[in-house]
Amino acid sequence: MKYSTTVPQSSITSDDIEIHKTFLDTVGRTVLVIKARNLVDELRERELIVSYDYPLSASLRKPLIVFGSTMALFVSTWVLGNLDFKFSTK
Repeated sequence: MKYSTTVPQSSITSDDIEIHKTFLDTVGRTVLVIKARNLVDELRERELIVSYDYPLSASLRKPLIVFGSTMALFVSTWVLGNLDFKFSTK
């Protein structure tokens, strides 16, 4: 992940790339955290450009997990529906 900005480099105190996990995440998502000081109103109209590579496997991960979990739920419901839980008298 790369970024470029028109904010003066002397104002940026730190820049970190972290992984943030949210609800139903398997791997998490990448987060860019930029901390700065002495940002005044004259600097508010500056640009921030973030560029990153997004592989095909990452774009297919969530749909495949949703499909797989739905199929697992369907198959387990079908198997439990075919089981016979009746008491037999001999």
